[in-house]
Amino acid sequence: MPPADEQLWILGGLALLTAVLGVIVRSLMLGKPAPLPPDGPLRLMVRPLKELKPDPNHLYLGATIARELTAGLKRFERIEPVVGDARAGLSLEGAVRKTGPRVVMTIRLMNGRHAIWRGTYDGAMEDLAQMESEVVLNVARALRVPPRKAGTPVSVS
Repeated sequence: MPPADEQLWILGGLALLTAVLGVIVRSLMLGKPAPLPPDGPLRLMVRPLKELKPDPNHLYLGATIARELTAGLKRFERIEPVVGDARAGLSLEGAVRKTGPRVVMTIRLMNGRHAIWRGTYDGAMEDLAQMESEVVLNVARALRVPPRKAGTPVSVS
C-alpha cells in the first residue's frame, strides 16, 4: 500500500480528472443552438401540452391549448406552426396542470435540444385565452417576427 501522502496525490488527481471530464461532457451536451435563419419560414412544431393532473371535466386540455397556440402563431410572419412534423427545427412544448379553478402552464420554445425561451403562466380557467395570447406574443418576440400584414396568405400545414 502506498504511503498516505501518495494516496492523497492519487485521490486529488482522480478528483481533478473527474471534474475536467464533467466540464467537457457538459459543454458537449449543452453546446449552442443552431442560429435561426434570417429569412424564410420558421417551421415550428407545436406539441400537445402534457397534462400533469388530468381533470375529467376538461379532457384533452393540453391538446386544446396546443391547437389554440397553433392558431395564434399563424398571425405572425415567417412562423409556420405545424403539429407532429419531425422536420421542424423549432418546437413549442410544455405541461399544464389544472388545480380547482386554476390552471398553471409551463411552456418552452426549443431550437433542437436548446431552450430559446421559457415561460410559466398561472391563472383562472376563464383567463386561459389571455394566457394563450401571452404565450403566442412571447414566442413571436423570442423569434423576432412581426405580425402578418392584412391580406398576407397563411400557409396551412
